[in-house]
Amino acid sequence: MDQTRRQLQLSTATHPLTRRHLLCALASGLPALALPAAAWATQGVPGPQVARRWDSGNTLLAPLTAHGADVLFAGNHGLGRIDPAHALPVWHTAHGLSREAVFRPRVAGELVLCGGLDAIGAWHLARGDRRWIYLAQTQLGVPWATPEHTYVGDGHHMLCLDNASGTVRWRFAGTPDTLTAYAPTLSQNTLLFAPGNGLLYALDAGQGQLKWQLDRSREWQYLRQLHVSGDVLVAGSYKELLYGISVHDGRVLWTFNAGNFINSHHVAGDTAYLWSPTGWVYAIDIQNGSVRWRHRTTNYRSALANWGPLMAELVTDKAYLYALDMNQVLHVLDRQSGEEVQRLVMPQSMRPTVVPFAGRQAMLASDAGEVLLVRW
Repeated sequence: MDQTRRQLQLSTATHPLTRRHLLCALASGLPALALPAAAWATQGVPGPQVARRWDSGNTLLAPLTAHGADVLFAGNHGLGRIDPAHALPVWHTAHGLSREAVFRPRVAGELVLCGGLDAIGAWHLARGDRRWIYLAQTQLGVPWATPEHTYVGDGHHMLCLDNASGTVRWRFAGTPDTLTAYAPTLSQNTLLFAPGNGLLYALDAGQGQLKWQLDRSREWQYLRQLHVSGDVLVAGSYKELLYGISVHDGRVLWTFNAGNFINSHHVAGDTAYLWSPTGWVYAIDIQNGSVRWRHRTTNYRSALANWGPLMAELVTDKAYLYALDMNQVLHVLDRQSGEEVQRLVMPQSMRPTVVPFAGRQAMLASDAGEVLLVRW
């Protein structure tokens, strides 16, 4: 009954109380006299407001990137940097790529990287002038950047680019006719990546030499996301398994079965967060794979307070987990308990990206190509 009452309060905070809500609540045992009180308690609560908006010069935006107090954006025409305290972008420039930028901008020391399937380039972070462009030989993947180097897949190769010039320092060949599409990650001097051949590689990041490899081709073709925390690589397959893997030798320390495909996962500290289409958000202890908490997002026997599907990556700050669903609702969960503390209907259709800031505000990207500062 407490869970139903909580769902009702969250639902009425952004949607009017309907006869269907009433019948569902009564069927679950919630006293009828409590319903008007729950509805009344949310009257006068302001919804999210657009405090400022910026025209990005794009009609299609990639996910946004936070850099300190600023936000970086890229899209089908250009890229730029925004200080939320000012009405105009710090800088904004056409990227000159033949196709749209598809991955979120990456900060690499004094540079910002932007690119897509056929090219990646570097622009000066403070001024916005372009420094170099690397053109794909086959097809580029999503990069990982340090101040000195950029690691990116091109066809079945993993490349190390020199950030000073964009030239190739070394390349490592995987399996021909596969694509190294997903981003690698670093653990000190070890570069980890998993192309579409069922293998996980660990390379010396400086020289590109193989340290070890893990063959789990019977379980995965590729790993979509790799995150390192301490000595553990948390890796998500497109199927239902999340893996905890030793960065030192590739031993599988634990697996977690999410019950359905894992679109993405997020690691903060010693916890991995993921959404499963089975109808749950999970918080997983990355040391042993145990469930710290789970929060129901979909009750297939009742539509009361159900979430929409998630395409946007989960993000966190010190206290909260943020999830923007495809119904244009931003869900705010307590990181420690998993309790949903706020549910906010966005004022317009948004791209699947959210960058939270302190003080109950976030930067989002609209389907119309604007970058928005939203407060609640």
